[in-house]
Amino acid sequence: MNLRSTTIASACLLALLLQGCGKTDPAPAANTAATAAPEAAATPAAQPDATAAKGPSFQDLTGKPVTLADYAGKKVFVNFWASWCAPCIKEIPSINRAAAALSAENYVFLLASDESLDVIKNFLLDRGFTGNFVKLNGYVGGLGVDVMPTSVLYDEHGAVVRSWQGASEWDSAEMLAQIRNPQ
Repeated sequence: MNLRSTTIASACLLALLLQGCGKTDPAPAANTAATAAPEAAATPAAQPDATAAKGPSFQDLTGKPVTLADYAGKKVFVNFWASWCAPCIKEIPSINRAAAALSAENYVFLLASDESLDVIKNFLLDRGFTGNFVKLNGYVGGLGVDVMPTSVLYDEHGAVVRSWQGASEWDSAEMLAQIRNPQ
């Protein structure tokens, strides 16, 4: 491959990666002050496909298998994130606060990345984040997730009831209400 072809291919790959991180607005806003709001609500997303009837499978940070069936009877909020995604990183503290706010209401929060266990563990050590982090077995795109971050809410039986594309302040009154009443 010559230098020009390599440069074009690299530029295309970079554009695709950047497009996938965060949400896009369908039209530019007339008021730039409105678009600069730090806490924009995540947009509803098409329902990701589960690779099997039982939903996605994960591993905890020790490599132990984790499935949605392990949380039968609980509502499971899964946030799909990546260590290279700035909006993903920004929303992690609010996800942990939402998890704390909803812990007595039968919710479980998982923060899932398809990156290697070593990448996830090193990221957590470097950033000092805590929470219920897991590794997705397989590729996030295989679940129909095409925007990072994407969050999915499963009901007590493991069925998808709602999903959101893009980052949000998950512990805000608006987003807690959407999680509690996903319809």
